[in-house]
Amino acid sequence: MTSSMTDVWRLFLYFPLGLAPAIFFGSRFIVQWIQSERLKQSTVTPLFWKLSLAGNLLFMLHYIIQVQYPFALIQAANGVISWRNLNLMGKRKPFSTGTAIGIMAAALTALTLSFAGQSYLLIGEWDWIRTPTKFINESRVHHSFGWHLLGAFSGALFSSRFWVQWWQAEHRQRSELRSAFWWLSIAGSILSLIYFVGIQDIVSVFNQSFGLIPYVRNLMLINHSKIK
Repeated sequence: MTSSMTDVWRLFLYFPLGLAPAIFFGSRFIVQWIQSERLKQSTVTPLFWKLSLAGNLLFMLHYIIQVQYPFALIQAANGVISWRNLNLMGKRKPFSTGTAIGIMAAALTALTLSFAGQSYLLIGEWDWIRTPTKFINESRVHHSFGWHLLGAFSGALFSSRFWVQWWQAEHRQRSELRSAFWWLSIAGSILSLIYFVGIQDIVSVFNQSFGLIPYVRNLMLINHSKIK
């Protein structure tokens, strides 16, 4: 497949695969927010993680097609964490922490190999990250390595909320969203918005803008519970 044909497919799938996970991600926080308001405390249910997992898988596919390896890797990791939280909340005895770590390593390795394969076969060279295909001017816009480094850092910071949540969940052997999760959500979201606005990634700007109010509101509910 030629590079021009690949870019046509990237353009065609940009919005469908980019906006679909936004629906899942936005819904998970809206549902979680409503449930928390009803209980007057920050809470999380299996539905939150089911919506998260669906969004993770779709967004991972989106970033593979758009040739954005760091963000595809982040979504793969977050998908495993979503699965692990569901595993901890299930009626059956959960898998051991070691097994969960092994599944994480296998998932990231498989994603890396599949990304390298599609990059080489469809593009003809190793290309780890690209800016989205422009809709007004189809010529590719290049940004500095430092700018993409900011994007990778902001994505890693935003994703670290799930790593911290995972560590806390393994430590307590139950799924919950504590204050550190929401603080990291706010910081990572703001930095990610700066990056995505800079590269004119409309889909990602839309996705990141969804959660700021629920993030802040959950922190308020947690602090209110502590005061009580």
